[in-house]
Amino acid sequence: MRKYAVVFVHGLAKKPPPEKLEEIWRWGLERSSAPAPFDGKNPGINLNTKGVPAVFNYYADVFYAEDYETSFDSYYESEGSAVVKEENLKMVAGDLAEPSPANLEEKKFLEEFERKMRMAPSPAEPSDIDESPAAQEPAQLEIASWLPRPVKEAIIKKAAMEAYYFLFDKEYVRPQDGKAFKVREELRNRLLAKLREAAEKGEKLVLVTHSMGTMVAYDVLRNCPGCPPVDTLFTLGSPLGVTEVQEQLVAKDRKKVDFPPLLGRWVNVYDPLDPVCGADPRFNDYAPFEGRAVEDVKESNWGSWRHTITHYFAGKRFRALFAQAVGVELK
Repeated sequence: MRKYAVVFVHGLAKKPPPEKLEEIWRWGLERSSAPAPFDGKNPGINLNTKGVPAVFNYYADVFYAEDYETSFDSYYESEGSAVVKEENLKMVAGDLAEPSPANLEEKKFLEEFERKMRMAPSPAEPSDIDESPAAQEPAQLEIASWLPRPVKEAIIKKAAMEAYYFLFDKEYVRPQDGKAFKVREELRNRLLAKLREAAEKGEKLVLVTHSMGTMVAYDVLRNCPGCPPVDTLFTLGSPLGVTEVQEQLVAKDRKKVDFPPLLGRWVNVYDPLDPVCGADPRFNDYAPFEGRAVEDVKESNWGSWRHTITHYFAGKRFRALFAQAVGVELK
């Protein structure tokens, strides 16, 4: 058994197949040729060569079934040029069934969550964004640098909808095939299974989460009996600072959200221009536990779409903290 094992948890929107998504995440972590502001003296981290086992927790099929693309030709090379355009949005980000709020609390959640993300500061778009080639595949959303404003707003709405289905444990019926899931229960069980799998590979667990996946991670750590202890949690581009999200994650015996007792260290990395976390990127609402508190780390990346996971993985501060967490040396 190794000293450390890593569990990755993805974020919102339709995704490529699990093995392809994991490949993209590992590419983002391993590459040493990142653009500015992360270029120069920024070595990547190859977990395989470092002897650190990792497992990937995948749940996109709950919302989007298994309608995967089959062609992945040269999408890495298109980084920085391919743009998700309105006419291709469903192809790239997936089609999600509209929720039906059951009461005023649920209706308010959807409205406020979406409003706060829309109000978050945003970088300017390049003047020639419409002239760029159109993205065709969900894989390209994982590396996208530029999204036109209408597409950003559509992705924000999708984030609010996914969060709603999860936090209120709604039954979601997939439009593609009619299969139904109790979303919170399903996503909890999947992550618990991966954490237990990783616990058989490493003495200490490091949980790396992005976007909506950060909510699943916190919920499992704080509210699920039988969850294995986690040494370090990374939350990247997380909406856990939003009050309406916190209200649905409070432990039964508490009045407010707090630091999970099962967790050793929590590092929250945010870009203030990422709309998913930008409305409230710092986690100072989480009450400390036995002296342990959330460490907020500001690290700005690039492009008009700052939520991209591979951008976060290129961050020098993130890589230094992650390398420390898994016991490897950056060279």
